[in-house]
Parts: sequence; structure tokens; C-alpha cells
Amino acid sequence: MKLTLKLKTIDDIERELSIIVACEKKQKADVTLTQVYDFLAESIELSIQRIGVANKISTVNKLLGKYKFAKLISKGAYTKASQIPGFPSKDLGDTESALLRLKTSLTAFKLHSGPFAEHSVFGELDKKQWERIHGILAMFLFGYIQLYGDEKLRFAKERELKKEKAFADKKHHHHHQQQKKKDDHDTKPSGHNNRKWKNKKKTHHKGNKNQGGGSR
Repeated sequence: MKLTLKLKTIDDIERELSIIVACEKKQKADVTLTQVYDFLAESIELSIQRIGVANKISTVNKLLGKYKFAKLISKGAYTKASQIPGFPSKDLGDTESALLRLKTSLTAFKLHSGPFAEHSVFGELDKKQWERIHGILAMFLFGYIQLYGDEKLRFAKERELKKEKAFADKKHHHHHQQQKKKDDHDTKPSGHNNRKWKNKKKTHHKGNKNQGGGSR
């Protein structure tokens, strides 16, 4: 199936999930929302819970795993040659519980600083690498959810408006800072000259007792 999402971080997954939750939707193929939420949550949980559980992978398979990981990251999506083992899992029929589990796992991952579990295929991964794996997996799984056009477009439009507003605010702030620097620069010479004038050696008047010549 064609994938148009680009989810690279946990924050990206959370934002897309919030849109899915708010929109009217229906399932594609024979995969339910519960299966999508549960499977993604399980993957995230395993990345931070199976710490210390070493997979029995030979040296050749470790090298092969690194190659497969690099290929997946380069492609940015699962293909027929790199499908997800074990999916779909059994539908337990409780979508709200599955959604809560997914949200909890996303938060737990963000708070977890390490160490991280080994991947069953790709081997040892750090947080950033696991995050990319979860993003690609989420992109694949969310592809099974069909959002209705109007709602999806509304959220996309709101997202673009927020980006435009943030850019305009940043541009306005930059212009304000530049103007402030210009104003400071314009007033600096006058103040600088005044300080020079104050620091000038005073002229000695005839009325001075020693007229600057020191004690006599």
C-alpha cells in the first residue's frame, strides 16, 4: 500500500495519533484499530523492557542485521521484502484499552534514557535508531486506517496554518531584534562622544594655584 506519512520521531507518532483519534475513520483490509494500537504499543514496550535479554545471533546474522537496518532506514518504509513478523496480532476487541496502552508506551519511551533492548533482526540499537524503527512501523500500521477526507484535510490545513504562524512570529521577532540593534547603533556615537568629552583632561585655569605643574 502507498505510504505518504513521514514519521521520524515519537512526537511525530503522537501528533498523527491525535489526528487519527479525532477523525472519523474506518479500517482497511482485515486489520482493526485495536490490532494497530496493540501491535505498535507492544513493539515500543519491548524496546525498553527486554533490556539484558540477548538474542542468540551469529556474527554473520549480526552483520546481515546491520545491513537490513541500513536498507530499511534508507528506504524509509517496510516493503514486501521486509514485512513485519507476527502481524497482525489477535484482536482483543477493546480499542480504548489498546489506545491507552499505546499512549502510555509512547510516554514511557520518551522518558527512558537507556539502555535499550536488542532488536530480534537488527541487533543492538540506540534510542535514536529505535525511534526511527518505531516511526517506520507506525507509518506502516497507520496505513491500515482510512481517515475521511474532510476531517483529514481540516487537520492538515490547521497544521499548515500553525507552521505559517510560527514562521511569521519568528520572522517578526528577528526583524524586531535587527531594528533594536540598528537603533542602539544610531545612538551609540553620541553617547560615546559624550563619554570622551567627560574623560578629557581639564584645561587648567590661571586661577589654579599650581596650574597643573605639581607642587612648587
